[in-house]
Amino acid sequence: MKTNANVQKSQASHWYTRTGEPCFEVPKVSGVGMKKTTIKEARALGLLPSTTTITRLLDKPALNQWITEQAVLAVLTTPQKPQERIDEFIQRVLHDEKIQEQEAEKAAKRGSDIHDAIASAIKGKPFDPQWKGYVQSALSCLETLGKVVWIEKVVVGDGYAGRADICLENDQNLIVLDWKSAKTLPKTDSWDEHKLQTASYAATLGNTEDKPILTANLYLSTTVPGQTAFFVQDDWRRTYEEGFVPLLKVWRFLNEYPGGQP
Repeated sequence: MKTNANVQKSQASHWYTRTGEPCFEVPKVSGVGMKKTTIKEARALGLLPSTTTITRLLDKPALNQWITEQAVLAVLTTPQKPQERIDEFIQRVLHDEKIQEQEAEKAAKRGSDIHDAIASAIKGKPFDPQWKGYVQSALSCLETLGKVVWIEKVVVGDGYAGRADICLENDQNLIVLDWKSAKTLPKTDSWDEHKLQTASYAATLGNTEDKPILTANLYLSTTVPGQTAFFVQDDWRRTYEEGFVPLLKVWRFLNEYPGGQP
């Protein structure tokens, strides 16, 4: 019996112009309103894919397991309608109503709100006090690393772009750092996709006047208030050249997308 139970989680790609302007939406054909930019439109406009669009190619076992668990919970906890066949029930829950995506949307919004609160605090702007614990944990770490050079900056690389969280500077190094919120924190090192992300950002900095660049990730627990995990990488060039660049080439190949700078 066919149930159409395969779960496909929709994810919008982010696009930038070659000068670093976000182009996540384009005008509708009717001329009224905006719509999310498709890869066909991005190709026609010569846009650059975001780093996270590229790293989405990677398998993420923990995330995939969580998505599967949400789908199972959605099916188990949603009432089946009278006379509704099992295949119709599965179609409605997973594909029409998309019950399993509701928890993911809540988690994504929570992460975005925490991210915005930290950025606002660093900029000296007010933020929602419900995120105060996360902000304090983040600031406690960041203050030990150096002074802020820039925050939330769009950086443009060779055939890609992205919005980097923060760059810090001390007497020895420049540090390109990205912070994440997560239910479960990594124990020994940053997750691969996050190391690739910060490496791609670091590669855009160019000449830093002989001051070595480090990349780093700060993880904030959403289940244990105040718990953090912090990791630094000094081999980001290898990560970029042997990890990100080949991944970018594969992405271009799969999407028949032109690459590189004009």
